[in-house]
Parts: sequence; structure tokens; C-alpha cells
Amino acid sequence: MLNSNKIERGKIKMIKEKVYYFIKLKTDSPLSIGNGIEEITDNDILRDSEGKPFIPATSLAGVMLHYLDKDEQKIFIPSRNSDSMLSPYFISDAELVKSSGISIRDGIKVDIDKVTVDGAKYNVEILEAGAEFEFRVEITIRDNDDQDKMKEIMDKIFVNINAGNILIGSKSTRGFGKIHIIECYKKEFNQKNLPELVDFNKFNCNEYEKYEFKTKNINEKYDTIKVSLKQLGGLNIRSYSAKADDVDYRTIRSNEVPVIPGTSWNGVLRRQVSYYNSRLEEKNYKYNIDEWFGYADEKESRASSIIIEESRIENYKTFRLTRNKIDRFSGGSADSALFNEELVFNGETLLTIKIKKELNGKDNSYILGLFALVIKDIANGLLAVGGQTAIGRGILEVKKIQINNEFINLNKSEENIKSLDDYIFKMYEVARNLKEE
Repeated sequence: MLNSNKIERGKIKMIKEKVYYFIKLKTDSPLSIGNGIEEITDNDILRDSEGKPFIPATSLAGVMLHYLDKDEQKIFIPSRNSDSMLSPYFISDAELVKSSGISIRDGIKVDIDKVTVDGAKYNVEILEAGAEFEFRVEITIRDNDDQDKMKEIMDKIFVNINAGNILIGSKSTRGFGKIHIIECYKKEFNQKNLPELVDFNKFNCNEYEKYEFKTKNINEKYDTIKVSLKQLGGLNIRSYSAKADDVDYRTIRSNEVPVIPGTSWNGVLRRQVSYYNSRLEEKNYKYNIDEWFGYADEKESRASSIIIEESRIENYKTFRLTRNKIDRFSGGSADSALFNEELVFNGETLLTIKIKKELNGKDNSYILGLFALVIKDIANGLLAVGGQTAIGRGILEVKKIQINNEFINLNKSEENIKSLDDYIFKMYEVARNLKEE
């Protein structure tokens, strides 16, 4: 809508171009967009009038805006002092066109010693990975608008969706909400073909033209660590079953594929990063880890600047085991305590960590160094993930390490190839500078 108090008659900006995009999305990890109702779980998924999950336009616009820099944000949503109060970008809801199934994901909070916190069990309703959506974007370009910049903003958004930097819904920094664009279509109207706009059906994908979005001049806000891992034995991240004639619990799955949730990785990694940071604090090298990992308390909260993706386990074997609970006092079997479990053994997986390059004027060299120490602990068998770690579960072998798509040696540098030690030494250099300040 136009701000009539600030626009003189005869100076209204005229529309000179309309640009339409038709985008097809697919989810790469579970999606959780709550509706504020707790009928089924603690956080039920949002549904339309037909009972189908959808992604609201407000969620899409919010994550897009959040990723842009300040100057781009002013173009995406003009300030109240501008001539137009409306954003020149219209974004529709994303409608579900192919479902992947809805399930319930259980979770529980544990303290630094892996002891469960009282009253901290929760469950959420999720749309599993593999769902497909469609949505539209419409850009209205007026006189004096920077049309090239306005189109470049959409290219930046599309590229970073596919890079896993723009995520949707809750727990997006802990493995949920990763999506990618399957296909993108575009249609532009200007003075040359304006009459065609009258008959254009923006809801029909067939009336658009296939569009390959550009990737140049797009700055990456995150450093990405990828660690290829191989199980050395079994893994136990429990998902309980209520079905008759089924095992009591099995390794948690997404679409029948075993996974290590981002929340499980976060607990392990954050605890170990905090441990090394505390050891450095003993030398008066102080650093606030909560600024990077995020926190929430009664007074305030901070979103995490570290994204830890959910890890899918491939090439695995499953085994069913029957066990007895042992009475700790007598050493014998406890009465009525026979249970069976289905565990995943010897699988392969990928740990992906994205760390924002800068936070509050500080670069991430220190945090990268701490993660390098943690990766070495995983490689040396000193750090396990999941439950039953005291009996050998959750041990992993590091096969490959990449940082920003460059292969990294586990130990010493060779032939100009960086090693994790390079990042560790850089961390100590930053820590010394902190002490000098």
C-alpha cells in the first residue's frame, strides 16, 4: 500500500517490470513447523483446511530475510520512511504436493554428565524427509528500483537454500528443516511483452520458463566441516516401540533409515567443546561458548550460530539382542526385566557442521580449533555418541575430513594440505591475543 502522507500527487512510482518465480522444493531432513496446539504431541505440525502440512509464507519470508545483509534487507522489506510500505517481494505459502509421511520424534534433555533432566522429556510431530512442496515468488519493480539487485537477491536466496544455509521451521540448527530446490521456473514481463501478462496464469508451472539461478558473487556466511565416519561396533540412540510383537526399542530412524539426530550430535560436541574451553579458561583465555551454540533461560535466549545436521547411516547391519536387567545389589537378574533391542552395526555416516564465520565482530578461528580437537577425540575413540557408551556403543572411526570442500589431514600437514593441527595452532594464537586484551 502507498504511504499517501509522503507521496505528492503525480509522483507515484509506476510499475515497470514484473518477475514471477515458480519453485519446487524437496525436504532433505525432517520438517517441524508447529501450529501452537498440543493435541497430539508437545508441538503439532501446521496443517491447512484439508489436513495437509504446509509451509506458511511468513516462515519462508522470515528465513530469507534473516540470511540477507542489511542493505539487501532494506530492499526486501522497505522501511516505514520509504515511499512504499509493502515489500516488492510477494511470497506464497508452500503447498505440499508429495507427502513423505508424518511421524513423532521423541527427545529428552540431559545435563553435562548425560543424566536426564527431570520433566525435560518432549515429543514433536514432524514431516519426514522426502516431502515435496511448490511455492511462488513475485517481484514488483518500480521506477528508480535497482532491478538487477532485486533479481540478484533471489539468486542469492536460491543458492543458499541448496547450500543448506537457509533452513525452515524449528530445531533448524539441530538437523531439521534442510531443503533443496528441485526445479526453478521464471517469467518476466516488461514494456515489450506487457500485453502477455493479461493472459498469464501464475499458478500454472507450464507457463513459466526453466531457470538456472546464478551463483557468482555470493558470499558464504558459514565455514562447513564434513567428517566421514565409520561405526566401530553398534549404535544405540533409542526410539521406543508400542507395537505388539515388536522390539522394546531400536535405533532412531527417519523414513526407515537409521539416523544420528542433530540434537544428539549437539550434546556430544557442545560438551566436549565446553570442556576444552574451560581448560583454556584456567589459563585466563576466556571465551563465551554460549554465544556460538546459543542458549535459552527465563530472561533471554540466543539462536545458535552453529548448524549441526542430522546424519543418515548407510551400509549398516541390524542385530536384535535380548538382555536382562541386572540387580545392582545382588548381581542377579531383576524380576520381569527381560527386554530386547534392535541396534545398528558397522554403518557409515557423515557429520556436517556449519559455523558462522563471524559473530559480534569475532571470527570463528577459536571455535574451529576447538572442533578440530573434538574431531581428533572422535578419531582416537575418546568420544562416543548415543547411549550405552560405557559398554562400547557409539565408537566411530574418522575416514575423511573436509573443511569448505578441501580435504584436511588428521595430523601433520603434507604437500601444502592443511591438517587439523593447523586449526588447533590458530586457536591457541587467538587465545593468546585474548589474554593480551
